[in-house]
Amino acid sequence: MSTARKIRNIGILAHVDAGKTTLTENMLFLSGSVRSAGNVDKGTSLSDALDVEKRRGISVRSAALSFSWRDVQINLIDTPGHVDFSAEVERALRVLDGAVLVLSAVEGIQAQSEPIWRALEAMQIPTLLFINKIDRMGADPDAVVEAIRREWSAGIVPIYRASNTGDNAAAIVDLLGDEPDAPLAESIAECDDLLLEQYLEGVALGANPLRAALAGATSRRALFPALCGSAKNDVGTVELLDAVIDYLPNANAAIDEPVSGVIFRIDHDDKLGRIAGVRLYRGRLQNRDIIENFTAQRTEKITQIKKSFLNKYEDTGVLEAGDIGFLCGLPQAQIGDILGDPDPVPGTYALSEPLLSVQVQARDAADHTRLEEALQQLSSEDPHLDFKRFSEERELHLKIMGVIQTEIVTEILRARFGIEAIFSEPIVVYKETPKQAGYGAEAYTMPKPCWAIVKYLIEPGPRGSGLVYASEMGVDKIRRKSQEEIAANMADALKQGIQGWEVTDLKVTLVDGSSHLVHSRPGNFVIATNIAMLKGLSETGTILLEPILAYRISAADEYMGKITADIIEMRGTFEPAEMDNGLFVLRGRVPLATSMDYAIRLSGITSGKAKYSIRFDGYDPCPPGEGVRRDYKGISPLDRSKYILMMRGAITQSVKS
Repeated sequence: MSTARKIRNIGILAHVDAGKTTLTENMLFLSGSVRSAGNVDKGTSLSDALDVEKRRGISVRSAALSFSWRDVQINLIDTPGHVDFSAEVERALRVLDGAVLVLSAVEGIQAQSEPIWRALEAMQIPTLLFINKIDRMGADPDAVVEAIRREWSAGIVPIYRASNTGDNAAAIVDLLGDEPDAPLAESIAECDDLLLEQYLEGVALGANPLRAALAGATSRRALFPALCGSAKNDVGTVELLDAVIDYLPNANAAIDEPVSGVIFRIDHDDKLGRIAGVRLYRGRLQNRDIIENFTAQRTEKITQIKKSFLNKYEDTGVLEAGDIGFLCGLPQAQIGDILGDPDPVPGTYALSEPLLSVQVQARDAADHTRLEEALQQLSSEDPHLDFKRFSEERELHLKIMGVIQTEIVTEILRARFGIEAIFSEPIVVYKETPKQAGYGAEAYTMPKPCWAIVKYLIEPGPRGSGLVYASEMGVDKIRRKSQEEIAANMADALKQGIQGWEVTDLKVTLVDGSSHLVHSRPGNFVIATNIAMLKGLSETGTILLEPILAYRISAADEYMGKITADIIEMRGTFEPAEMDNGLFVLRGRVPLATSMDYAIRLSGITSGKAKYSIRFDGYDPCPPGEGVRRDYKGISPLDRSKYILMMRGAITQSVKS
């Protein structure tokens, strides 16, 4: 049963510098939540709570803010716009019922705008568009709308028109006023059978039925209302808030159904400790409730429930379906964990994948242990960092999206933990995949007590398939708990292959083996599996895979020859160019390893006039002689005796993640 609670869970998303944080600050001010709107340049914006965000004027983490507008509670997630922090956007998408995508009236579709739009489409999230900065010189919101229609969707419908663009006097005109704009009315009517019938009969369509039909079409993603304004000058913000209430869907508030929620962020508070940000889809939670962590297969006891108002936690003691809150008392919870019933929780969407790796060192060697603990904590807040410690080499490694991220992590380590850190130059993250089918086997039966015998069939899989694991063994040969141990740890067994990189795109099948009623111990099958897999990969051999980017370049015709030559030199490919009025658009694929600095080079070639957007497009086999092979970090399972001693605690453990 759903209640009459009115909640909008929305995200503000954009390419960096499109003005979304300024827009968020205006929303807070107009709602009466703050006495004055914060300023990004002055470091006073509430949605940029971290010190590093205030100093740099860049959003690093998503901000969860709650306020009211027209007696409706709005839970707003303000997300980072820089590609290096797109993991924050990924996590936010899972908890949204609607989104506002902000675009610049001058730059239009930018590099990060396109992947955000694709993500909203994949997640089927109803979306409003806000074309910002209509006061700036060169602003052309009509041209931006046409570009969006051409490249994204014909369902974009402007519901406001800009006037006096390029000037501080820029204003907006309502197209759904007393006399609705005829083309807009026709577009809306085409999505509503009753209105379409009236329209074809020549009946004048009023604003109210058109607004109601637009709300339905927006919820179905048949139409996408486009607004415009200037966040800096507070033009269009009220209208956007009204549109959020009028056109984006209400959160489902099925309080009386079994609990269902997802953890979308982890915070650390000096007094409260670990805090889990949760979107609740069904049911109701109270302080001291015990809830099933479906993902981790354990129960969790909630000690306190809070909500975030203006980046301050306030006790509420209860969280109900449709709302976003913060739970204390879940010390082992991870981002992505599902609480209760998994069925109502939407799936995930990968906007990005960290394709670079860096080594981190403490400037003062005495801070090494503190640095390790700090990186572990930061990795729990952002799992994409994928922190790894290699004890044998005394190395600490992170995965990153780009160089800006290392600069931000450096500042966070200094400001939050008091640690001066040094980062190595980023290296490309390669992967491996089996060359051919083969077997890997291990009989771990000595020294007692232990018993784990396994044999695996290893087969290459389709590109992009990841790891597929299956078992042909009955529980009479390998008991259920041991088989569950194998399945749970198979991915870890493939973290490093024979060329030093994670192994992917393969199918592993357990085809033979045995457990022992007396001698088999927990962990035995982890040891046996790790040894068997690396032995098997040594037999099959592996192919090195490199990350590939899909690109889109738009520039003047005169640069086409130079740019295509660059693409060829970088081992890239391209499709036939699209020519239009002195401009060309080139699409294709290029290895990351050869194109890491191409955005800077392209800007230099074209005097900054080219548009360049990229997205991760999978892993492809490296040509012979290309790529990087690295040594196994820690004690290799192929060094069987030493590895077993390490796993049994007789010598120092080599790898911890």
